[in-house]
Amino acid sequence: MAQITRSIKINAPLSNVFDYVTNPGNWTKYVTSLVDIRNVSSDVPEAGTTFEWTYRMLGINNDGTGKVGDFEKNKKFVMEMEGSFPIKETFTFQGDENSTELNFDIRYEVPGKVLGVIADKLVIERLNVKEADAVLNKVKDLCEAG
Repeated sequence: MAQITRSIKINAPLSNVFDYVTNPGNWTKYVTSLVDIRNVSSDVPEAGTTFEWTYRMLGINNDGTGKVGDFEKNKKFVMEMEGSFPIKETFTFQGDENSTELNFDIRYEVPGKVLGVIADKLVIERLNVKEADAVLNKVKDLCEAG
């Protein structure tokens, strides 16, 4: 299983950043390759909330289901997704009313049959690193803009 870990400082209150990141209505705004989130089981995310998703990689749509795992207000948010390739995303938050440190850890596996269809492993890894950086920068930009 591959792993990417990134971190960014955001000049926005911790509670605002947490609320933004955990709101399913915002997921397609800051995850650039996430095409759609649908059938979310709860308006307010909490552990056990389920959803369906579509993610585009190299022009190919991949569908799956997801579930919110650990959910600690203003501290931790985990999503576990199943589909063409399993993904576990963990967001951890530290900060105060002035700034937030957002840490993002993603663990994923690209099964051999999917890998053969879309690209080689190094290309996938580079794309995922680029996507992780884009996610954090987008959250920073959107939260700092207000």
